[in-house]
Amino acid sequence: MVAFAVAHDHTVLTHEQPSPGAKKRVLIPNVCDAFGVRYADTFQMIRALHARI
Repeated sequence: MVAFAVAHDHTVLTHEQPSPGAKKRVLIPNVCDAFGVRYADTFQMIRALHARI
């Protein structure tokens, strides 16, 4: 998913939050940070699209 976003200049949508100290799992936001990929959570996406719920 992150590789596709790099190749096509996309933003990754995830529910995870970055945690630089995570040891047990590789979190998507941490990978995005390492490769310079934009990422957002669901609420950021809704705000960016000016959607109403």
